[in-house]
Amino acid sequence: MTRVGSSLALAVLVAWGVQSLAMVALAPLAATLLGAAAGAAAVAALTRSMVVGGALALLAPFGVMLPALALGAMAARLGVDLPGFSAVELAVFLAGYTVFLLCAFGVIQVDLYRLGYAPGPVAGMVLGMCAYAGLTGHWGLAVVAVLGQVFWVMKWGSSNWFDYVLHLLLWPIAAVALVASAF
Repeated sequence: MTRVGSSLALAVLVAWGVQSLAMVALAPLAATLLGAAAGAAAVAALTRSMVVGGALALLAPFGVMLPALALGAMAARLGVDLPGFSAVELAVFLAGYTVFLLCAFGVIQVDLYRLGYAPGPVAGMVLGMCAYAGLTGHWGLAVVAVLGQVFWVMKWGSSNWFDYVLHLLLWPIAAVALVASAF
């Protein structure tokens, strides 16, 4: 993604974090407004700082999924009714993503990541995600898949589609969500 896109994604993630912390003491709307202001201010004021540069270097590319999850979580706290993921869906995602990461890190000698460079497999994965979204009502997955494909086709950052729809932080987020779903 471009520097502007990465900065916007970082602002959303900062807003999500601040909203999450502020929910302890503030009403949802006040916490969300504080989060939005903090995200915008942090990125605007610190654009050329080592802190933001380091965060962008460590976490970028953010892709589409991570900011979409953050916005979804923020909207849910404001009372927007969004479908959640079941424990089975989270467990299947964690298992599949673990295998994908093991392949990407060379532990398993299959290069699944290369599929993200090829138009045919990408189209198939996008259609698969859209079909799953249609069957389960997780329309956000279809939006993420299609936006990821648009950014990939437009070459707005990475030349691999997976970089738009996956992020390393999705693993711990999904793991925490799975554990939380048990309670």
